[in-house]
Amino acid sequence: MTRKPVPDPRTVARNIPGVFDSIFPQLTPSVIAHFNQTAESSNCNPVPLEMVQESKLQKAMLFELGFAVGETLLATSSDIDWSDCVQVSVARQRRYFDAEIPNEITELDRRIAEMVGNNIASMILELALERGHSITAAPLIPGFQWIASGQGDFAAGPTLIEVKCSNKNFSASDYRQIVMYWLLSFSASVEVERNRPEWSEGILLNPRSGKYVALRFDDFLHVISAGRTKVEILQLFSSMVGTRDLK
Repeated sequence: MTRKPVPDPRTVARNIPGVFDSIFPQLTPSVIAHFNQTAESSNCNPVPLEMVQESKLQKAMLFELGFAVGETLLATSSDIDWSDCVQVSVARQRRYFDAEIPNEITELDRRIAEMVGNNIASMILELALERGHSITAAPLIPGFQWIASGQGDFAAGPTLIEVKCSNKNFSASDYRQIVMYWLLSFSASVEVERNRPEWSEGILLNPRSGKYVALRFDDFLHVISAGRTKVEILQLFSSMVGTRDLK
């Protein structure tokens, strides 16, 4: 499986950790473990591990399919169009991997994807209702210099929600990705579109476990940035990206 060198925000955040070692030196394993302990449980049932293990479908594709189902459930009350969901899933996987159209989607695969999709829809709806905002699918993540713009998973007003289907706790790369998205929104609000709001809250959401971690960015940045202000964080990021002084 070959990764495609697409310098979008997700790729930079997940594949060039040197940026964050310098800007957020306190985003350490112990700090990540601390925030993972703040995870909250939804009313959704976890997806049984045994079902996932029994599925023969490539796991990234299986959960991409579940994500497409979740989007469908949030967007419309009509029946799930499995052909459309498969096409959407393959197209997304091909952005980063050499994905192929699966030979077969079994009944078990559909059951798992429906469980994942139902959990995504239920959790997103609940979070949006709590915050009093409507749901936005695929919110724009602004680009910066040579970093292309991208799309997040969901948003509810100033809350950015990223979906992760791991069977483990949220990882360092998950936290790097969501803080990168905040940084790009802050950059755009300061340097490009002064009326554009920055994300004020980030949520990592796992529909497999039914749990999520909510981060107020001001508080999160205070912990991981070694006392730098948001402007200082942006200046350091700009200097590194501008010279491509990336490790």
